Amino acid sequence: MANLSPMTPPRKAAGQAEVRRRRPREQTREMLLLEAEAILLAGLEQGDDVVNPLAGIRVTDVLASLNAKREAGEAPMTTGAAYQIWPSQTEFQDELLERIMHGVALPWLDEVRAAARAAMDQGVAMRDVLISLGQGDTDPRVQAELSLALGLTALVAPERVRAAEEEANAQYLREFGAVLAEIIEYGGRKLAPGVAMSDVVWAVEAHAAGMNLRGRSHPEVVARTDRQGQRLSSWALASMVEGFTVEQRSRK
Repeated sequence: MANLSPMTPPRKAAGQAEVRRRRPREQTREMLLLEAEAILLAGLEQGDDVVNPLAGIRVTDVLASLNAKREAGEAPMTTGAAYQIWPSQTEFQDELLERIMHGVALPWLDEVRAAARAAMDQGVAMRDVLISLGQGDTDPRVQAELSLALGLTALVAPERVRAAEEEANAQYLREFGAVLAEIIEYGGRKLAPGVAMSDVVWAVEAHAAGMNLRGRSHPEVVARTDRQGQRLSSWALASMVEGFTVEQRSRK
């Protein structure tokens, strides 16, 4: 169990009383996890060379960062509050890892679903529907969060990553798989014999992960477009889905 020793709070100004108010447990949890993720993202954006950033994040570091931002007169957040939520450093890190993995797996699905349906409403070919999924402007923070998640996946013990991703993966497979199934049905195709929807989903996910990593060091590669201004990386996505499917036989 990690040593979560109390921190020395900043000195009060003369005649200034600290505001004592009890934060709800879930508010404390959210504040600490949000700040911890912000610290990890800041390190990534600054190009810090850290072997395993998750192992380097400590509850005391997060508390210090939060307390440095508190308003004048506001009581500091203590290690006691954190200890009530996570009795050990490992439990804190595991929940932080789960939060990061869940965050990159799901929020963008609504955007993808909307883009797919907008393209299908226009009556374009299935390939063009798939290409449209990769044409939206990507929030730099979203890309940074994905880079962080990929780095943690590579460096954190596999069993910890697997446990952290379990719930998010199940939802990702279910919801993104449903989007792809709708597109495939729209295109008059079906999964090829021996292919499961999970095979398609993970192939697309692996492509997105690879493009994210390549974009960190060689953004010009990811930014390449065709004569119509469409990102060439989207061609790969469309080709993968087409390769996993076959035409449906016409019903008589």
